[in-house]
Amino acid sequence: MTRACDNISNRKAVRHLAQRFRRDARGVAAVEFAMILPAMLAIYFGIVETGQGVMIDRKVTQLTRSLADLTAQSTTISDTEMSNIFDAAQTVMMPYTSANPKMSVHHIVIDSAGVAKVCWSEQRNSTKYARGTTVAIPADLRLPNTSIVMAQASYDFTPVVGWIIKGGAITIGGDPIYMRPRLGKAGGTASIEQIERSGVSMCPGFS
Repeated sequence: MTRACDNISNRKAVRHLAQRFRRDARGVAAVEFAMILPAMLAIYFGIVETGQGVMIDRKVTQLTRSLADLTAQSTTISDTEMSNIFDAAQTVMMPYTSANPKMSVHHIVIDSAGVAKVCWSEQRNSTKYARGTTVAIPADLRLPNTSIVMAQASYDFTPVVGWIIKGGAITIGGDPIYMRPRLGKAGGTASIEQIERSGVSMCPGFS
């Protein structure tokens, strides 16, 4: 009789514990949180990285505009002045200084036939165009016997959370901005108003 009573009591206790376990939801929230935590972190860091990318894109546009603007204000540019232009324009990128931006300035002369060619080109962490290289510029800028400054800049943005955004650095920018010389002087075989580069003969006459 005692053993039978004990068995009944044990079964009741087991059923009671099972009912309590089914009703107890205290651990469910923790399990659900653990399941959605990776997705929440991915969304959070994705928003942060996207915001950083948008800000860098705006900075690169300002940098490119500064390169074109500072160059267009010159009449003659020496090596020192060109270096100063790059230094001054690069400060626009602060506080994004983990990588050096790629910058280039190309002075283009359009001849009487409307063909645009590079008179001189300078760069920092980028690529120069060879003198006399024919370049494609918008049709409305190809005015015969004129010149124009073309500036380009880009920045290699490496996301902090590499396991969310894979593939290494993302290049932001690279689109050219054009400006006409403000204080140019006539020169070259066609007396076209342009910005003189010290030590470089004025254009046309690209040899």
